Amino acid sequence: MNFTKKRVAVITVLVLTCLISLTLRLTLDVIVKAVIDMELKEKLPLKNGSLAFHFWEKPPVPVDFKIYVFDIVNPDEILANSSVPVVMERGPYVYKLHLKKTDIKYHKENSTVQYRQKQQFVYDRESSVGPDTETFTTVNIPFLTVANIFQNEPIWLQALLDSYFRAENETAFMRRSVRDIWWGYEDPVLKQGSDIAKKFNISSPILTGKFGFYMDRNNTDDGLFSVFSGLDHNFKDYATIDLWNGMRSQNVWKSNFANRIMGSGDGSMQPPQITKDSSLSMFDTNLRRTLKLKFEKGTTYKGVDVLRFLVPYSEFDSAKDNPANAGFCLPDTQHCPPSGATNMSSVAYTAPLVASLPHFVGGDPYYQKQVRGMKPSQAKHQPYYEYHAITGVALNAAKRFQLNVKTQAYPDFETFKTMADAYVPVLWIDGIAIMDKPTMSLFRDQIQAPLNALVYVKIAMIVVPVLSVVSLVLLLLYWRKKDKKLNEPKEEEEQIIN
Repeated sequence: MNFTKKRVAVITVLVLTCLISLTLRLTLDVIVKAVIDMELKEKLPLKNGSLAFHFWEKPPVPVDFKIYVFDIVNPDEILANSSVPVVMERGPYVYKLHLKKTDIKYHKENSTVQYRQKQQFVYDRESSVGPDTETFTTVNIPFLTVANIFQNEPIWLQALLDSYFRAENETAFMRRSVRDIWWGYEDPVLKQGSDIAKKFNISSPILTGKFGFYMDRNNTDDGLFSVFSGLDHNFKDYATIDLWNGMRSQNVWKSNFANRIMGSGDGSMQPPQITKDSSLSMFDTNLRRTLKLKFEKGTTYKGVDVLRFLVPYSEFDSAKDNPANAGFCLPDTQHCPPSGATNMSSVAYTAPLVASLPHFVGGDPYYQKQVRGMKPSQAKHQPYYEYHAITGVALNAAKRFQLNVKTQAYPDFETFKTMADAYVPVLWIDGIAIMDKPTMSLFRDQIQAPLNALVYVKIAMIVVPVLSVVSLVLLLLYWRKKDKKLNEPKEEEEQIIN
């Protein structure tokens, strides 16, 4: 084959194109990683002026805090013949939850930032099914709590208490408004129970004369948090808890594992560079426990790629199904509820309260048999967090839990003598948090769009070398064929001469 200067030039161009493209492809990931690391160091540290600080200090859009209540439709039948409770879900009753970090203080020695997060709830009548003054029938939790507290006291004292409360027209069930049951109301049962308890040296913080699941907590906070700020550009523990109320471990449950305080403060931010294999968790101040998160799938939210993590059902497993949860069994593993619920009496000051996921989703079928009206759905009831993989920011999330009352017969309280053993749901919470449009536009236009373009660049860097090699091979074959044809007449002439 005759390699002319022109052919050598073409070959050189194709070879160089191939080599340059392959070199760029091999070094592209390193370059991109370096650029991303540089951007994270600039935008993630929790300091005034950074991008992360903007929506960390005061989320631009309030959380939709939805309350769904369970209206008991057969209270008389339950007491008359121990019928299974039948409930009807009502809701949502929606509050706008406005959050803001206050009392911010930095600790340079370990690169943490300390803060309180003020919570302000404002009722959103337009988004709700009705006013939060609407009433529903539920178990008389204060009365039941008094029976639970005094159940091991002398029989005559229990009978005396029961007679007094019945004389005050207290029954096993009560009709209260959503506002009452959540924010609190004065209850003579608890006040009288408190007075009697003091005479017998019985102490319980719940016997105050007032009851409500979230009593006195509007315009307050969930405690003093200290999280790693990323100011030292070490993002391994970024936005995770160092201390809560000065503690790294509680004294609420029965094991070190159950009492641990770790993970994200509220699930809204995690360390950056999340993958499907990342070990993520969050500390829930309402449930007073750390919840691990499990990867479900990669998906998109409003045009931005996210990784969806769930609170797995196994977090509410009994010690039988998950030995690591033995510490949540109160007072011991012999009294552990079936998988799907956690005894909260140690947190609720001996009130017979039990926490679960909404509608006992993912729980033992036992719960569905005890109460009719449950319609568990993974899509509607399992908590989830959708994280932006690079920054670790939750762009869409739903914090969900359900509060239930453990009922049983109290033989020495006439009111509860025929009460069936059951876990009766009272209400469940659906806290929906989503990013505002400007922030989503920022993620979509400044982060997702370049990443999408990068995919095509990577493809091009593979296609170009392939095309270069194919072109070179085809040209070499073409030149060989062409040179062969040019040489054929000369060969014929030589044969004639000979």
